[in-house]
Amino acid sequence: MLKIFKIQFIILFVIGSFLLGACADKLDVKPESAVSPDQISASNIRFFLNGLYLRTFGDRDDYFLNDLRGGNYTWTALSGNNSAYGALITGNTLDDRNGFSSRIWTNSYRNIYNANIILTAAESLGSDAAITAVKAETSYLRAYLYYQLVTTFGDVPLIIVNTTENIAKTPKAQVWDQINKDLDYAIGNGRALKTTGVKTVSIEGAKALKARVLLALGDKSGAAKLAKEVIDQTGLAIADNYGDIFRTSSAPEAIFAFENLKSEKNLRFSALFWPYGTAWAGSYFVQPSDYVLNQLYPADDKRKTINIQKITNTDGTFNMIISKYWDVQPIIVSRISEMHLICAEGFAQAQGLDYLNAIRVKRGLPALTLAESGTADNYLNLILEERRRELFSEGFLFYDLVRTNKAAQLPNIKTQDKYVMPIPGAQITLSNGKLVQNQGY
Repeated sequence: MLKIFKIQFIILFVIGSFLLGACADKLDVKPESAVSPDQISASNIRFFLNGLYLRTFGDRDDYFLNDLRGGNYTWTALSGNNSAYGALITGNTLDDRNGFSSRIWTNSYRNIYNANIILTAAESLGSDAAITAVKAETSYLRAYLYYQLVTTFGDVPLIIVNTTENIAKTPKAQVWDQINKDLDYAIGNGRALKTTGVKTVSIEGAKALKARVLLALGDKSGAAKLAKEVIDQTGLAIADNYGDIFRTSSAPEAIFAFENLKSEKNLRFSALFWPYGTAWAGSYFVQPSDYVLNQLYPADDKRKTINIQKITNTDGTFNMIISKYWDVQPIIVSRISEMHLICAEGFAQAQGLDYLNAIRVKRGLPALTLAESGTADNYLNLILEERRRELFSEGFLFYDLVRTNKAAQLPNIKTQDKYVMPIPGAQITLSNGKLVQNQGY
């Protein structure tokens, strides 16, 4: 299993050699051996970190795993209910051959291996500000990758020091602990957002991801406290124009976003949603579910016309499509509206309601009174519904239902075993018995 990752690490550096040929000449990378930490110097370590940024974000479709499983989408005639998309939407035929599992697993471990090499190299390069910043950013990226793994698969191998040995699964509590350690390092040793900009990991970006992690772990008050720090320290406001967040390169609201240049990654989310022949021509493999079309958005909600659009064909037929994304834009990981929603959920109801109402009013909905917010359970449901509206097609829905123990109500989730995805069968085979399949698959 890990030998595959070693080979893929070479690919990262070969790609980098086309960007900065001088560095590749010094490293003398050969196809038969991965780059070792002692080939990384203080003068080129940022080059390798840039390669890690470029490759950490994986496949286009994987960003939407939680929307697929959570009920935001249904299949189209082009994809069908027996496709990889259909398996996630219906729960049928979901097994260890699913492409989403294999891509998320392989991309995550390949780049964890990359991150470990950079961190090992950085340890030997001293503790000046530039090297410390590299370590902070790399630690964040490793935490981000493990967050993808643990929320997708549950228990997964925890690899902090690279090895060629096959590794068994680690209890997810230990994986969460390591995520928090990496994020704490990034928070304690990173640079401020005003210095880094949105497309480089900052202290505030690490705090934003840690707030999400604490929410997942049930520490709602801790999550809210950290989210409020991000709101206060960044000075970012909820965007007046919801569409601008996803359709402009400036990405207002963004705290951290992966750069997505046409000359490099060139990843276009719209290609999954728009039909061929439209402005943002695509494969049209998924479309809004009936619930999203008919119940999710109140009539005055400004987000509905951004997220959903009716496309009329030349023959008079029409398609309802997910229209949130256009062209090639930054890939947002954390934005300020998520922090408001974390505050809404984490603070006491009277205080949290102010943060919920800030989102609602900005999106054209009336503010709720404390009496209207109802019981604690009703208030949580209001927050989850608002998260579903605001964070639609941003990869949150299914795990929001898992962490609040509501995913079992979904028609595609037969048992709580299905809260996690199957470990790729090919990886189990490669592990020579070290990896055991998740229960229920």
